[in-house]
Amino acid sequence: MEQLERRLTYTEQMDEDAEAERNHVLLKLEEARNAIETLKKFLADISRDWKNRENRVLGYVVLSPPISIGVEEEGFAEDWAVIEIDDSKVDSTNFVRNGIDLGITIPVVKLTTWMSPHPINLSLFKYPGDHILKCYGTIPDEEIWKPSSKRLDRDNHLCIMVIKRGYASDLTVGRLNTTRSFTKVYSMGQPGQMSREVTVLPRNSKSSAFSEPGDSGSAVVDGRGRIVGLLTGGAGD
Repeated sequence: MEQLERRLTYTEQMDEDAEAERNHVLLKLEEARNAIETLKKFLADISRDWKNRENRVLGYVVLSPPISIGVEEEGFAEDWAVIEIDDSKVDSTNFVRNGIDLGITIPVVKLTTWMSPHPINLSLFKYPGDHILKCYGTIPDEEIWKPSSKRLDRDNHLCIMVIKRGYASDLTVGRLNTTRSFTKVYSMGQPGQMSREVTVLPRNSKSSAFSEPGDSGSAVVDGRGRIVGLLTGGAGD
């Protein structure tokens, strides 16, 4: 706010050719004031309803089997749990479906360009008006290994761009590796078990790693919100 107000003061000292700049600053100031009021209301709601730790418990884990390796014909790892939801806190009237909050740290145009690096891809990612990319369904294995000809990067190579929001690295965009990946897991006193995995590469040669330690469990989805899988580990930069 202070920076915008200083900028407005500066434009008022300029000649009439700066009218467009002044209008732009006034618009940004209004947006900032509205955002502050919204956040104040949100803080009041959080302080009232969620301050006590007991109020933040939405359910309990009733079943959590060990991680399975090389499950069924697909051969992927499997890690899941069943959670019983407290319907006094979450029901059909207030449930919000799974989604990824795209936030405001990455500008809309930039994020859209990252997710759709080639003009032919523009229909595959539509930035949602509420900043929430709804998640539903999964990407078929066949499409992961052999993407559609409508999924291209800026160098005309086939690729599927994906996105995730992690605890450590926040919102990042990467690209699926269409080459099948396998890993062998060893347990104490047990023979090694082979498991199939999907590798996510950095967005390009200049971007950082897709994930960092602490991101495990994050859902990885494509531009349509289809789930590729859950993040389980990384290999650094």
